[in-house]
Amino acid sequence: MKRSLVRIIALSLITVLLTGCTVQEKIPASYFIIDNGNTYQDEIPTVPDVTVSYASDYAVIPKESAGTRSFGARLCINNTTNEVICNESPFESIYPASITKIMTALLVLERGKLSDTVTVTEEINLNDPMAVKLGLKVGDTLTVDTLMHGMLITSANDCAVILARYVSGNEAAFVEAMNQRAWELGATHTHFTNPHGLHNADHYTTAYDLYLIFRELIKHPEFRQIAELPAYTVQYTDGGGNPVEVSIRSSNGYISGAYEEPEGVTVLAGKTGTTNEAGKCLILLASDEKGQEYILVLCGASGQDSLYYQMQEMLETIPFLPLEASSLENAKTTSSCCTSLMNVL
Repeated sequence: MKRSLVRIIALSLITVLLTGCTVQEKIPASYFIIDNGNTYQDEIPTVPDVTVSYASDYAVIPKESAGTRSFGARLCINNTTNEVICNESPFESIYPASITKIMTALLVLERGKLSDTVTVTEEINLNDPMAVKLGLKVGDTLTVDTLMHGMLITSANDCAVILARYVSGNEAAFVEAMNQRAWELGATHTHFTNPHGLHNADHYTTAYDLYLIFRELIKHPEFRQIAELPAYTVQYTDGGGNPVEVSIRSSNGYISGAYEEPEGVTVLAGKTGTTNEAGKCLILLASDEKGQEYILVLCGASGQDSLYYQMQEMLETIPFLPLEASSLENAKTTSSCCTSLMNVL
């Protein structure tokens, strides 16, 4: 018995030495579940059995260390070291607006082909006269790649609807797939009702859940290649066989050049979102001069300038961070974005 135990321990130590990984048991990721008094949809599971990766693969925010704010949320995570740099209300329910489209993009990249051609066969009704759209109509034919450019660069909502139908046949089935994928990623405080993010009271998420979804999306180089473009010319064929061209610009102010990132930081990609209920929202992927990458989330700003002012405050902390923060407390001390930032909401 003793010899068997010794052999097991020895084999475990060899595994650690060979792989460089610590030996730990895969357990349900219960740290994703934060009881903050909110009520969530009963049909969305709240305790997923996440077995695809270790908890150490993610940045973890203990409930007791989470900062708070009166409206919206703010989060900055070093995605290279999994260090939490800044967090305010990361587990509070928020409306994601068009940041929703990061989940739509993820499912398209996982289940579809950018080279596929799609023809619009049903009318697109967005129920919002102010919704951004390319104005696609029944009979229009274009590639999945073109639809992704329209959705991610200028946030065209009709492109999101067509992509949802392309992947799942109809919007309802696609929404079900969105919620299932969110659950698989541990984003258990998220519930989607549409593929674009136009307001619905039952369409909500958290800043931390957006981090989990975005972290998966940025593994796809196709997303980065599209989201880094400041402008693009959409080309497709209408129902009469006539070529159509539409010039679009990025809704991301850092990508379009409307706002300049601080010295030592490069904004690589991201997604914007705006509704009256959600306020101004932005999720970014940025890098520093050392090659480390960061995911930043800001939701609930009162206006465009407020959004980029607050995001700039978070970005400005990045060049001054140590190569590897020794602890969460050290990272908090280094960053002043959540302790000394003037509240401009």
